Amino acid sequence: MRGKAYLVTIVSLLVTAFSLAQPPEDAQIVRIARVVDGDTALLLRTHEYVRYLGINTPEAGEPYYSVATKVNRDLVLRRDVYLEFGPQRRDGYGRLLAYLWVRQDGEWILVNEELLRRGVARLYVLWPKEEKYYDRFRRAVTLAQVEKRALWSKFKDPLPLAAIEAAPVLYLTEAVTVNFTVDRVEEREDGWYVYASGSRFGFHLLVRPQVWEELDLSPQGLVGRELQVTGELRWERLEDGPYMEVLIPEQWGIPTG
Repeated sequence: MRGKAYLVTIVSLLVTAFSLAQPPEDAQIVRIARVVDGDTALLLRTHEYVRYLGINTPEAGEPYYSVATKVNRDLVLRRDVYLEFGPQRRDGYGRLLAYLWVRQDGEWILVNEELLRRGVARLYVLWPKEEKYYDRFRRAVTLAQVEKRALWSKFKDPLPLAAIEAAPVLYLTEAVTVNFTVDRVEEREDGWYVYASGSRFGFHLLVRPQVWEELDLSPQGLVGRELQVTGELRWERLEDGPYMEVLIPEQWGIPTG
């Protein structure tokens, strides 16, 4: 019975994954008349604007505006585009709100996700629990950060923690690769907290449980170890200190040289 239950679970996961890898049956097929910027386009027949859900790309005059616009144009212009609408069909400006799907080389591409993956968009989600593709989007943007693509390319070289803490504001909301030694590890409800030795402000990692298991980590094996981790540096509450969330195994590494 246990084996059958396991098989059913695997099949269910595969079916779910497949269903999320293509547009739904009720998706609306459209053509794009003009790409406005990285996350907005004008529809050909109805002359309505569509704003891409879950992402935000640079505005005119900001770094990578032209790059994001070109990537968007290359993905959607002169193609059949499938619009998948969210719970709210329009925003306060009257624009349609949607996920955009295109077929390329025989495979479906979720345009919103692809823009994140290429590093030309930031994640823009107000209510994560209500965002259908939240996990996919977070993985895409994290991979772009690890690879230091476009918006995340400002600090390409690894940095010692002391250098980052000497001017933390410079690095906040940027993708950085930080080298540090582990002081202690704590397990909490939302994951494993890995604290850096000698940190001025309490820098730490929040390693999600799934990643912890995938990497086969242990608290005893980490203490005193030197790590190299890549991700977006955050600091939301002063008393908590700066931190980095580890969402995928690709963020984790060991310093070389």
